[in-house]
Amino acid sequence: MLYDEAKLLKFATHAAEDAGKALLRLFCSSKLFVRRKHDYPGSIVTNADRISERIILAWIKRSKIRSTVVSEESGTLGFGSSDVVWAVDPLDGTLNYTKRIPHFAVSIGALIKRKPVLGAVYNPFLDEMFTVKRGEKARLNGKPIHVSNRRFLRGSSLIFEWWNTEPCIPDPLRLEKDICRLTRNVRSPGSVALNLCSVASGRFDGLITVFRKSPIYETAAGCLMVHEAGGRVTDSSGESWESFSRSILAGGPHVHRQILSLVRRKNPVST
Repeated sequence: MLYDEAKLLKFATHAAEDAGKALLRLFCSSKLFVRRKHDYPGSIVTNADRISERIILAWIKRSKIRSTVVSEESGTLGFGSSDVVWAVDPLDGTLNYTKRIPHFAVSIGALIKRKPVLGAVYNPFLDEMFTVKRGEKARLNGKPIHVSNRRFLRGSSLIFEWWNTEPCIPDPLRLEKDICRLTRNVRSPGSVALNLCSVASGRFDGLITVFRKSPIYETAAGCLMVHEAGGRVTDSSGESWESFSRSILAGGPHVHRQILSLVRRKNPVST
């Protein structure tokens, strides 16, 4: 069966924008409630996450496209078919959001027959909509974006964030220390989807995000964004990121190659 990817992207964009505006209305509101989750230490969820998710699910149902949803909050939800999978993070950067730090996003990706084909990442605070469709240029508010052209890791600006260890990166803190010695600066902004969009748009030269298993709902849209913005994205072993099997390395082609080389050099046995 053929799917109209332009139509899917339109629904994803509208859903992300509506959900993002709801998040903005609740930002700094006394009606914001926070509770702990138990997937990893310090993990939290808010009523804003749930409200945003309901809005996105309503858009998906309205589309009448038989699909499956994989959402950070509700897990896997079946809507008639597994050919189309929506990867949904209704509030990426929840901790930032609860701390009133204006760096958070709604991320919606779509996979067809397990292949990531499009995505929309919306930063409501800046009214920035990042969109991408496989085989076409990634865009910010309709204008094409491109990764930075920096050639060397030394002097570059990188994002480094980690949640847990994995075989190729058994000591994330040691790796971060080594990167700090090499680069101009290292940041941990706190939103995986926006981090990837920051690399796609050249705001940062590259990133390392350490996961034991990459969450599809946080990374599907953003990784495709970097790829279609002329960048390189792999997992920590240098294999395809589309397996969502471990950490994410991303950047311009030169910087990515040097990041991967550094990871391999620090952990030669795992590669």
